[in-house]
Amino acid sequence: MAKFLVPVDLPLGKRLSEPNLPIEYVYFLNTGLISTDALTEKGESVEVGVIGREGFSGLPALLDQPQMSHSVIMQGLGEGLRIRASIMRDEFLKGGVLRALVHSFSYLQMVQVSQSVLCNRMHAVDARLARWLLTSADRTELDTLHLTQEFLAQMLGTQRSTVTVAAGVMQRDGLISYSRGKIQLLDRPKLEATACECYGIVRSSYHRILGTGEGQKPAYIL
Repeated sequence: MAKFLVPVDLPLGKRLSEPNLPIEYVYFLNTGLISTDALTEKGESVEVGVIGREGFSGLPALLDQPQMSHSVIMQGLGEGLRIRASIMRDEFLKGGVLRALVHSFSYLQMVQVSQSVLCNRMHAVDARLARWLLTSADRTELDTLHLTQEFLAQMLGTQRSTVTVAAGVMQRDGLISYSRGKIQLLDRPKLEATACECYGIVRSSYHRILGTGEGQKPAYIL
């Protein structure tokens, strides 16, 4: 399969697949952050999952679903590899190690999306913001994130003004530094204390599946 992988630059905002259109390529990241967004008929969106080097975009194409109802875009500048979805599906259907790894990644995506639904319904904005900042940092392996207030509002399914207030409180409390779309995580323990339990639930699943513990680098699925 390696001979079919093509290096690609993945700029911020690049759309990797569009709602209700065929998934042409599967993308693997070396750097950056992939966002999966649920959309309304009016074009409003809420982020329901993020992907880093532990996975790939285009999962439905491997599961006999050539298109999906969600939008998949780059939410962080990066680079990686792409392969035609049809080739990836053929390799997946052969079974073996690849199929087992894809199943593990599918499970992690299910955990993340399920917790996102609960989190958006049940938890306060500051807890949800802390959770998404930590999750984004985990997926990118960076403590400096390039996230606009518009994107943060999209992640949380709320207004920009609400995000401005929540981020301002975190900055005054020394949890983050925020300037011109760049957020630096300054105090992870305090951020984790602010985040809801959803962050810990999802993180524990990733540690278990990826075979890592606290403070260790991920052993990536693919």
